Amino acid sequence: MPSPAEPVSRRARPAKAPLSRQSILDAAMALIREKGVDAVSLRHVAARVETGPASLYAYFGNRDILLEHVLDAAYAEVTLVDATGNRRDWRAALAGTIVHTIETLETYPGLGMIALGSIPVLPGALRLAEHELALMEAGGIPADRAALAIDLIAQFAASTAVERSVRLNRGDSGEERGRIRASYDGADPERFPRVARSAALLTGPDEAARRDFAIEVLLSGIEQSGRD
Repeated sequence: MPSPAEPVSRRARPAKAPLSRQSILDAAMALIREKGVDAVSLRHVAARVETGPASLYAYFGNRDILLEHVLDAAYAEVTLVDATGNRRDWRAALAGTIVHTIETLETYPGLGMIALGSIPVLPGALRLAEHELALMEAGGIPADRAALAIDLIAQFAASTAVERSVRLNRGDSGEERGRIRASYDGADPERFPRVARSAALLTGPDEAARRDFAIEVLLSGIEQSGRD
């Protein structure tokens, strides 16, 4: 008669990592990287940390609060670019910091929408704002102009990341780009002469070129506002 199967001891199983705010944040951020913000629910995050949704409420009161902290954790990941001491270097440092902010938000599809709908007050966002204010101070931007610029920069970074997410979700391809170019090329030259002439210019620059131009215009406006 065959021997009965050996019971599996619970002691032999690896212990679950203790539940914590950080473990929940890590799980939520991993989920967003893989599937986007829309895939985040307390139930799905709880499954990642091997607990029930009710356990998460002790750490984050609801999904919105969790996403607010996820956003701040993303801001904390942004690589800050320091100026080298040259008075004009503040612009290059701020431009680099803005690019890194956009790239970080793009790592978490849909998180830009959360950024657009919130007023950040947590440490990661404050760290980013402090750095940007310091750079503008070094560039001689008046404090009141710099304060307004902080909000404008945040909106720009978030909306740029959202645009990128939309394009990726839509599966934009070279074919789509060609279709748009053909539409501009075929514009009625009598009604839209400038569009027809500028078809290549309107559709040629890639996303990085468009982003960098927008940042240059943004910083030029901030700098000019400090002189008015």
